[in-house]
Amino acid sequence: MPSIPLPPAARVNSPSRPTFCRRSFAILAACALAKAPAILAQGCIASRGAEAMPGHYGMHLADEVEAPATYGFESSVNYRWLHSDRMFVHDVEQAPGNAEINDSHFIDLGVTYAFDPRFSATATLPLVFNDRSQVVRTFAFPPTIDRFHTQASGLADVRVEGNAWLLDPLTRTNGNVRVGLGVSAPTGDRDAQDVFELPGPTLRAQRHAVDQSIQPGAGGWGIILDAYAYREILPRLNAFLNGSYTVTPEEKYSPTASLMGDYSITDNYLARGGFEYIAWPRHALSLSLAGRIEGVPVHDLIGGSDGFRRPGYAVSIEPGVSLAFRSWSFALNVPVALYRNREQSVPEKAAGLEPAAAGFADYVVTFGVTRKF
Repeated sequence: MPSIPLPPAARVNSPSRPTFCRRSFAILAACALAKAPAILAQGCIASRGAEAMPGHYGMHLADEVEAPATYGFESSVNYRWLHSDRMFVHDVEQAPGNAEINDSHFIDLGVTYAFDPRFSATATLPLVFNDRSQVVRTFAFPPTIDRFHTQASGLADVRVEGNAWLLDPLTRTNGNVRVGLGVSAPTGDRDAQDVFELPGPTLRAQRHAVDQSIQPGAGGWGIILDAYAYREILPRLNAFLNGSYTVTPEEKYSPTASLMGDYSITDNYLARGGFEYIAWPRHALSLSLAGRIEGVPVHDLIGGSDGFRRPGYAVSIEPGVSLAFRSWSFALNVPVALYRNREQSVPEKAAGLEPAAAGFADYVVTFGVTRKF
């Protein structure tokens, strides 16, 4: 492929970096008058799927809390941000300096309709704004060292999910189980392109598919399996479990001008468990603390696991707070990573190679706003 002259704006000292972030936050502010599933990611571990934020399943902790609406619409905005710059091979952190750094902003716009207290359906329109920087060196001596950026943004994979409480939530307020089944449609761009700096006698620029971790689309259809359970153990104190798994029947696809060959279409998962406490029943102010694991498996449940992927997972501790006021509710939680592991993929194992390093975030910020109508 012929080289493309690299404009100065593509380099690390480009003034476009602040503009990119301002644009992301401006779109968030414009949408914030609308809590829903959010796209997952842990940096280079490209984990996408349906995540329910704490409080998403209704204010069910105490009799003093207002009962949920029996039917009607609910709109939501979820925002998620991460900065991944810690590189791991298995669970061993690599020396800093050559990290591939992802800055990612995710905005999910959701609409839920409750048919009655037990059954509901949610549609989610996700938007992504990704920036990735990488180090490159010339082959000359002494080498020229540079850091360049690639970006991808736009619509991600639209999701639709139905949910059902197994027991009547209006009468069984001391414990219940909610299950969900949905589909993720491949509406996001899976072949986003940008200009890369490539090594050689001198640095040269070529246009290629951006890294798998910042592609807006996962690459194929997904089946979303979701479950949430809670049990009151003391007045105003609940224990809860929450899990989600996205099954991807398709195996891989071939992006245009990929530097990594075929991209694997990966399953992804999330599991959380912990406690939530109503500190102020009048406004359903609740505090939560959970353990959390999320990631991409080595082997998919259905279909093959070939193609380029970075399987791995992060284990985190997740504090959170939520608040409800009239028709509005708000939730903030910040998972902080305690353990990270970049596992060996199927192609790496077949070739007898150790896993290539993958980036993880130290923490992730997730904020959600919901309004009932």
